[in-house]
Amino acid sequence: MTPRRRLATTMVGLAVLAGIVVALRHAQSDPPPEPVLVPDFSAPYLLVTGPRDPPSAPDAVAVSGGPARIRVAWGSALPGRADPAGAAGYEVSWHRDGEEPRLRRVASPEVQLDGLAAGVDYAIGVRTVDAFGRRSGWTDAVGRTGDDGDWRTGLTGLLDDFDDPASTDPRRTGSLWHLEGYRGCVNTGNAGGQLVVEMNCGADSAVLRARRPLVLSDVDGVLGRVGVVTDAAGSRGLLTVDLVPGGPDQVGSTEVADPALPSGAVRVVVGDTGARVLTGPDVPTAADPSSPGSSRRGTGVLHRIDVLVTTTGVRVLQDGGVIGTSGAVPTWREATVLIGVRGPQGRESRVRLDAAGFSGPRTDVRGVVEVPTTPATQEVLDLQDPAPGIGVSRAPLRGATAARMRTTVAFAGPADPSGLVVQLGDRRIPAVATASAPVVDGVARLGAAVTVVAEVPPDLLTADGPDSLTPFVLRMPGAHDAKGTVRSSYLEIDSTVDASPGPRATPSAPARVDELPPGTVEVRDQDDRPVALDTPLGARRVVLAIAVDGIAAEGATGSVAGVAGFQLRIDGRLAASVPTAREGPGVGGEYTVGVELGRLPTGKHTIELRVLPVDPAVAQRSTLVRLES
Repeated sequence: MTPRRRLATTMVGLAVLAGIVVALRHAQSDPPPEPVLVPDFSAPYLLVTGPRDPPSAPDAVAVSGGPARIRVAWGSALPGRADPAGAAGYEVSWHRDGEEPRLRRVASPEVQLDGLAAGVDYAIGVRTVDAFGRRSGWTDAVGRTGDDGDWRTGLTGLLDDFDDPASTDPRRTGSLWHLEGYRGCVNTGNAGGQLVVEMNCGADSAVLRARRPLVLSDVDGVLGRVGVVTDAAGSRGLLTVDLVPGGPDQVGSTEVADPALPSGAVRVVVGDTGARVLTGPDVPTAADPSSPGSSRRGTGVLHRIDVLVTTTGVRVLQDGGVIGTSGAVPTWREATVLIGVRGPQGRESRVRLDAAGFSGPRTDVRGVVEVPTTPATQEVLDLQDPAPGIGVSRAPLRGATAARMRTTVAFAGPADPSGLVVQLGDRRIPAVATASAPVVDGVARLGAAVTVVAEVPPDLLTADGPDSLTPFVLRMPGAHDAKGTVRSSYLEIDSTVDASPGPRATPSAPARVDELPPGTVEVRDQDDRPVALDTPLGARRVVLAIAVDGIAAEGATGSVAGVAGFQLRIDGRLAASVPTAREGPGVGGEYTVGVELGRLPTGKHTIELRVLPVDPAVAQRSTLVRLES
């Protein structure tokens, strides 16, 4: 039985069952709320574009198995293919024999089905949903779970499947990674044998620094390889792999187009637009070979990204296929590996890493524990500036064989990082950069991250002395012009004893509550050019370009709450009501509405777009645009 027929049978069966349950329990509970119905209406001065040709079905569906999961891809998620005509989103159905089909509504042309049984065939179907909720026919496939293959072969320098939470716990002396992220906004935990990174402030990134170095060695022309299995590079997310001489916690700036990398650094950026290789100064680069680009990725879908450093350049692979190349050949033989992840900008996000590692000889991990510290001020002070009377506890330093303060600073003005010092009480300790700072004419590149290390003097590690070292600040000559900001700071203490690890909080699985897509409105002229809204528009005709963004909604759960339609209200009065669930819940889409401003009163107007859910328990989404006629 096809997924479509089985789904229809299922819906009939559920309807009968629902009737029986209501009949038996009508006295104890209220019936479920009726779905929201949006009438079709528009005011005389509006022209609303309606549906056109029905959507086309996906022409092919590809499946691949992993441990307890199946990845399903179609349309632009397949190399060289386009999305089906009329697609605003999709429905995916899957089941095995003896089970009722499950259904997921998505905006991206790729999904990952988790929690599946091993060695069992699953019937899978995908159909297209257009902007008005119309459905195409099903395109069917069969898939089963599998294993990861032999991709781990050769990752001899470091390999972490993240099964042991201690590998990423900086309070453990055997931890393999240091996590760099804004404290209070970036949190990690382990769930289901994966490292889960939560970024809760909406514009955050997290960077994992491997405590072991990548050491290059020529094996048939391949000098080194870094492999990461993650969903970070999904829709509107970003994965970076930095290979940097020295031992920084992070490098570069937040500007992807101008990364301000230190000398010798190689950065691989994998995102929606494919993969790019960027370099710092002094990296020899031959003529770049053509890059094939990459297909789209779905939200929450794990992919294997490999970075190969070869004798002729750098290659980037996704699931074994090349997605980016560069003629850059580093001259160093040893580098620090930094793995950075970022979710969609402006939204809370949750990224998973299933495995990470790299090639080369295996080196010993230095036995250290970390103690977070907070400077008295995040501002880098001048040498003579007064400092707030806030310090750092000396308790974790007592009895240590050695310790160092590691701090990452970014500058918004001209700076010479070589003058940085860390003040601990009455001591001013020179801070040495862990990698060559990106400089131009002797000053640091604006916005570039610089990690510095200050060795704690041995006499501050004894049992005697004060309980705190006050103040704790960073200083440098010319600080007022440099405008330095401390991004992170912590004590790294040589130790063979865990730093009172105790229980570590693990992010709980997010509640499976689908979100309604947000809407945006852009005012355009009849030639489809954006219109400036800071001057009166007169009596002209304008077009409202409306986008209901399903991809923005699926980031929370990997699926989208059904859209019943949207309303336009002008100056508080209903002007248009557009249903988008003609054959089932919508997933968003793009729409145009023409407005004859000459038929509105002269003056200022407020246009409100309301996106309405099929399920009345889901919150509406609203956005405002103001203009003057």
